Amino acid sequence: MTSLKKRAYDNLRQAVMDVEPGTLFTVRKCAAELELSYTPVREALLQLYNEGLLDLVANVGFSVVEFDMKKIQSIYQSRACVEEYVLPRIVKQLNDDDLLILKTYIQKQKKAMAEKDVNGYTEKDVEFHKYLIDKLQNQQLSEFYSSVRSQYSVGSKKIEKNHSSLPIEEHEEFIRLIEAEKYDEAVQCMNDHTSAAIERMKEGYVQIGI
Repeated sequence: MTSLKKRAYDNLRQAVMDVEPGTLFTVRKCAAELELSYTPVREALLQLYNEGLLDLVANVGFSVVEFDMKKIQSIYQSRACVEEYVLPRIVKQLNDDDLLILKTYIQKQKKAMAEKDVNGYTEKDVEFHKYLIDKLQNQQLSEFYSSVRSQYSVGSKKIEKNHSSLPIEEHEEFIRLIEAEKYDEAVQCMNDHTSAAIERMKEGYVQIGI
């Protein structure tokens, strides 16, 4: 990725994460705002489209994807497939340094929750899980997982009003089990965690009438 395309991609990806589904992005407007030429901006928008974060609007530009319950469930199924494949293969590799990093994510997640910082809470949750996925050192899986989590972050904006402490407690239990060398139980803990996340998502959708 060229430096100009990366600059455009990083800025536009953050913009996509910050706005509501359905928001329109055009090459002309984005290029003007970023003070870049059309080519790197269009390439960046196309990459976000290929990652499932944008829809193509013919003769207009791109719009932030709007998700329904079925699509959100598909995203969670994809997430579960990756995590259930990776975790049994890396769980015994986690050392004290790894656990310290994971605990740091948890502390930052707690801080974000206390400050009612929904975006910060979600970002640290993603970083916690992606750290585990990256331990497998499979670039394709890591990139796919990042794309899946990004899609969920966009699609769940309407239900991300409040967060409970339950996901954090489940992260802490996972670490406790690793420290106790109860690896099979740790993997099951994270599988249960993902299943519970799906149910929490469904509950959120029901509450707002989607």
